[in-house]
Amino acid sequence: MSTVALALSQSLHSNLGAKSIPSSWILLWEFPFWALLLYGSLVPATLVTRSEWFGIPMKLSDILWVASTGFYSAAAVVNFLLRRQARNYGGLILATFSLFAYGAIRLAAGSIDFEDQLAMAFALLLASTAPMQAAGLLSLYNPTQTRAFLQRLVFALACISLVYTAESVLGLGLRSEISSSVFTDFGMQRVRGPLYGPSTGYFLLLPAVGWALQSFFTGKSRKSYAVFCTVALLSALLGLGSRAALILLVLYVCLIATLLRRLKRSEATALFLAGLSLAVCFLIYSQADTQRLTKFEDVHRKLTYETAWNVLETESIPNLLAGQGYASIWPWYRRDTLRTEFIALGDNLVLTSFGPSLYHPHSTLIELMVEFGLAGLAWLTFLIIRTCRLPFVAAAGTGWIVFSLALVVSLLSFGFDLFIFKEVRVNSIWWLFLCAAFQLREQPEAGAV
Repeated sequence: MSTVALALSQSLHSNLGAKSIPSSWILLWEFPFWALLLYGSLVPATLVTRSEWFGIPMKLSDILWVASTGFYSAAAVVNFLLRRQARNYGGLILATFSLFAYGAIRLAAGSIDFEDQLAMAFALLLASTAPMQAAGLLSLYNPTQTRAFLQRLVFALACISLVYTAESVLGLGLRSEISSSVFTDFGMQRVRGPLYGPSTGYFLLLPAVGWALQSFFTGKSRKSYAVFCTVALLSALLGLGSRAALILLVLYVCLIATLLRRLKRSEATALFLAGLSLAVCFLIYSQADTQRLTKFEDVHRKLTYETAWNVLETESIPNLLAGQGYASIWPWYRRDTLRTEFIALGDNLVLTSFGPSLYHPHSTLIELMVEFGLAGLAWLTFLIIRTCRLPFVAAAGTGWIVFSLALVVSLLSFGFDLFIFKEVRVNSIWWLFLCAAFQLREQPEAGAV
């Protein structure tokens, strides 16, 4: 490992532009990530090998993801020891590890069944791989190489999303009969695939759209790249049929429109982006049933919120500050893994000690408040403050603000579903965008002017 890390560290001065072919060491360095991303994006869940270790049901893709994270983390540590240089991610990686450590301590001291305790410990390990892999993968890159990586990442996400959208709109027959029978309340098959689903896709798609849009404002990217990625990603985002996705997209577009007007940017660019958005909307909603997007009544979520409120209302202040303990209310991993098909068909309610609820809180905010208490809210506050400062770094150009605003708006996703602790591949992509943004903030003009 030390020999490999030394060879990689000696190659750090290789030049990589947004339009050039990556150096050979970069191809080798990124190979585990791309191989696992494509495997997790294109291989249906029913074909993924499953096994049981220590009584914990595991998917092969998750085991390989942990191994990949171990490789990138170890190589990053060796590189740090050799070069005595560490990337600055705004303290978020350390803060997140501290949060997970607190969760692990409370989990070990908890009273849930031993099987659930082991399973939720593995779930917490999976959650930790997302920031670890992002920080490790980007640790060897300078800002130019980081920008080039984001170019490749967004292009790959656009191609994957294009396949998902084509399957939903055109019905290519890539889904099984059982899979085709769910998520049909949108007048068409809602856009989804092994990488992300209708209720989670916007968390990674919104930052990707932000990066694609910033390409319109920089001369370093071809406009054909910007158009293709923007259309493919927007089509997938709108095709999710998610109310949360639509709310976040509208908010993001309004912020961009306000920005362009305030900065008195070219009206042609603004009109082009508006026309592009309208064309994508027409493409999707000409086949979709928009009534779903106007119905905000969700009985199951309402029950979950009422249960969370019962916790906050009945527990003592010391218990509220300490939190109930990770997985004490929602030990979701075994149910999520063993009853996936039943959950997709609506069997997703459980009875907790505080009332009926969805089998997981479907909200990162509720998870942090109820199970982590003050530690969770402190972490969330720190994340919000650090991320919301990104658009206001010195010498920030329009493109940089367009991209960083997407990251800021994506934080609102925490109120709509359980991220950070669940959906490891979705979280990993989001953490890559966030860590890359902190690497690029020192030179925002060079990446997006």
